Amino acid sequence: MLFFIQFLAMGLGVGVLGTLVGAGGGFILTPLLLLIFTDQPSEVIAATSLSVVCLNALSGSIAYYRQKRIDIKTSVSFALAGSVGAIIGVFATSEVARGPFDILLGLALLILCISIINPPPPFEATRESPGGIGALAHRRIVDSQGKVYEYAFRFRLGAFLSSIVGFLATFLGIGGGPMHVPLMIRILRIPPHIATATSQCELLLTTALAVAFHFILGNLHALTDVILPLAIGIIVGAQAGAAISHRVKSLTLTRILAVLMTLVSLQLLYKGASEWLW
Repeated sequence: MLFFIQFLAMGLGVGVLGTLVGAGGGFILTPLLLLIFTDQPSEVIAATSLSVVCLNALSGSIAYYRQKRIDIKTSVSFALAGSVGAIIGVFATSEVARGPFDILLGLALLILCISIINPPPPFEATRESPGGIGALAHRRIVDSQGKVYEYAFRFRLGAFLSSIVGFLATFLGIGGGPMHVPLMIRILRIPPHIATATSQCELLLTTALAVAFHFILGNLHALTDVILPLAIGIIVGAQAGAAISHRVKSLTLTRILAVLMTLVSLQLLYKGASEWLW
């Protein structure tokens, strides 16, 4: 019972924080699982994390759908673009031993922490002319509170970036949120609230595909007793995170989270180097 409660509490915290920063929780959960289950191979950790992240994304997507903040056309298109990379990432994970995998994830976390600790510049509508990879797709979204979001972004560039993120997200087992949200805001210039909600929906589609392949490969069987309490906590936490997202000044929270994850990434780097080199 204590085991269940501990992982339930972990899932709750990951769900709240992951949804607040639009990252799906995977970049928090995967390193924690690596540090807790030192005897499990990288593909088992990635599969377990992605299955929970998928449920987190489902819960968050439902909440954001009710708020009418999801750009559904964009999320489905970007998910399709990232699907091939997501499948390749599933198979690539099993080819990397725990030591090198821990090092790769540690380095990725450091990069992500640097990214999320620097807030994007104030949003400004894109005014470039159509043509080539910079051709603009125009959107107009009205949320449940009546707020209007009108913006334009480079659709082809977004699809290209999604294909890369799809691979990295499933290979590392963290989901695409922590990479895709900053890219959508900084490079594609999609409004932050829309980017966060749309990323959750895209995350749901790509991780569901990855989890299906992990299930077929038998990578979900080792830690099934962990998935249930984590999933329950994640679902509740994601709903809570989405509900308070518009009332919380997330910059301070994000910076605190970045510092904590930096410490975790350094521990992963040390652990991975110890296993790989010694």
